[in-house]
Amino acid sequence: MAQRALVDFAVSWMEAHRGGTDAAPTATVRPLGDFDREEWLRLRRVLWPHHDPTELDAEAREIASHLETTPVFVAERPDGGLCGMVEVAIRREAIGCTTDRVGYLEGWFVDPAWRLRGVGGLLVEQAEAWARAQGCTEMASDMTPGYPASPGAHQALGYRDVKHTIHFRKPLV
Repeated sequence: MAQRALVDFAVSWMEAHRGGTDAAPTATVRPLGDFDREEWLRLRRVLWPHHDPTELDAEAREIASHLETTPVFVAERPDGGLCGMVEVAIRREAIGCTTDRVGYLEGWFVDPAWRLRGVGGLLVEQAEAWARAQGCTEMASDMTPGYPASPGAHQALGYRDVKHTIHFRKPLV
């Protein structure tokens, strides 16, 4: 199956199986609170499993100290734990964008058991609303091949692929 056809299939499958856009999500999206730290770190470690946990924690401390410019929005389960998060920033440039203030999805994750319920969409809507309030007229994101669900999730929310880059490496031992 051609890549374009595969992406279109993935998007239509997700839309058909998430219960439609009218389905009420069971999680509440809100800004990150001080009491969310451990759960937020858990989500970051699951999203980036190959990164050093100590570095992820240090990066989280830095983000948390500047939430007005790098906000984090979380999805809270009815039991009070978190099931998703999105980290946002403004970049001066992003591939495919034409302005010098671009809202950027720096990290976006929903626990697998909570996917296809609209939680990811609510997180991104919150991120986009924040970016609009900061004067941004464009929103961007990126991904690597290690996130096979990411292209379809982005496409389902109206994001369009603007560039594919593949880098190769060969050790010369």
